[in-house]
Amino acid sequence: MKPLSVGNVVSTGLRIYRDNFKKYFTLAFFGYLWILVPIYGLAKFSAMTGIISRLAFKEVAEQPETVRDAQRYVNPRMWSFLIAGILVGLILFGAIIPYSLIMVIALGIAGALSNRSSFGVLGTVVISLVSVAAILLFIFGIIWLFSKLFLVELPLAIEENANATNTIKRSWQLTKGAVGRIQIIVFLVFLISLPIGIAINILSVVLQLIIGTALENNSALAGIGYLLYIVFVLGASAFILPLWQSVKAVIYYDLRVRREGMGIDLRK
Repeated sequence: MKPLSVGNVVSTGLRIYRDNFKKYFTLAFFGYLWILVPIYGLAKFSAMTGIISRLAFKEVAEQPETVRDAQRYVNPRMWSFLIAGILVGLILFGAIIPYSLIMVIALGIAGALSNRSSFGVLGTVVISLVSVAAILLFIFGIIWLFSKLFLVELPLAIEENANATNTIKRSWQLTKGAVGRIQIIVFLVFLISLPIGIAINILSVVLQLIIGTALENNSALAGIGYLLYIVFVLGASAFILPLWQSVKAVIYYDLRVRREGMGIDLRK
């Protein structure tokens, strides 16, 4: 397969998601069930997302793999997936907090200066523009960092020598010069999944209203209602997750082809 365009990446991800929906949905649903178990459940969920990513990658590489084979490869790395996720969270937290403090201080100074009567209209306009620029810089900076870390679970799920730390470096390396492409792809997938998200939110509100009514009339029915609501939330999340993992797998494949050529050993 040749390097893919942005449109081809999205369409290929959608095709893989559609053709393997039942299998991926089941994995995602049980993965979300594991989240209810503290710590171990998070590691199990992380491994489940890796399994979906690996299966999708094998599909785009035209080397389909069974769920059992993917589990045999990914499950021993379960804790590495959790550690990698924690490290990514710390990186994002470490980037957001200092910049947020600087931005708050800068905006505070700008606000104080703009309130001074001697500062003038022009100064107020300049401060306002600087404030808007600072906010936009913050937003785009976080999006850029998110894009660089977008593929962290893929090398860990696919490459032989990957671990919790070098999978982050691998994502950083593969996404070099491709941040813009990734952001466009993410935006397109977001638009595609938006109607689904809206429908899910509407159903969620309806269920909450039904549960609220049941709670007023019958506590036993309310308990059943809450249980059904939890199942609905998990099912809704499991409906969306495989789409993103499928698209991620296609992006990862495309970047490996672009970076390493068609001769890469896709079995690794």
